Amino acid sequence: MANKKRENDNTSPEKIEPVESGIHEEQENPIPTEEVSTKEDHVEQLKEEITKLSLEKAELQDMYLRKHADFENYRKRMAKEKTESIQYANADLIEKMLDVLDNFERAKKAAVDQNDIQAVIDGINMIESNLISLLNNKGLNRLECVDRPFNPEHHLAISMEESEEIQEAKVIEEFQAGYLLHDRLIRTAKVKVALPKSKEEQKG
Repeated sequence: MANKKRENDNTSPEKIEPVESGIHEEQENPIPTEEVSTKEDHVEQLKEEITKLSLEKAELQDMYLRKHADFENYRKRMAKEKTESIQYANADLIEKMLDVLDNFERAKKAAVDQNDIQAVIDGINMIESNLISLLNNKGLNRLECVDRPFNPEHHLAISMEESEEIQEAKVIEEFQAGYLLHDRLIRTAKVKVALPKSKEEQKG
């Protein structure tokens, strides 16, 4: 009897532990519906922003490619135009020079047919006059040298002599003409220069 009493004591209501005490713990702090909705809205907003940025990126990339292609075409076109400009820069002058060449051929033919030296001279003079006029119209001008003060920028002294009649160096003879193209010297004149004698030499 004593043993049964002790067994009953072990199963008394005071010592029975609840077995389902933690079953609904997750339900004690549920996530508010509004918070879930806000997060979903934020995710959707981010997705929209990503889509928008992706489209903008694609547009910018396409724009860049088109601009790059346009620039490359422009660069190639300018390079071609520059090359052609250099190649054909003198086309107009050369076309007009053909008339001078034709005149030479006519002069030669006239000299053979007429056997007249004066006709040849007249033809050459006419051709020279036409050529000078043509070149002058293109901005080419011959330097005036003889009896002018010596200018080392325009004149190349091939020979020199002293003179008592002058006070400064002066060009007295031209061996080869010099030319200006507009304001630029394109060929110096080859000349003979007279130099004033020194005072010691004049006294001697």
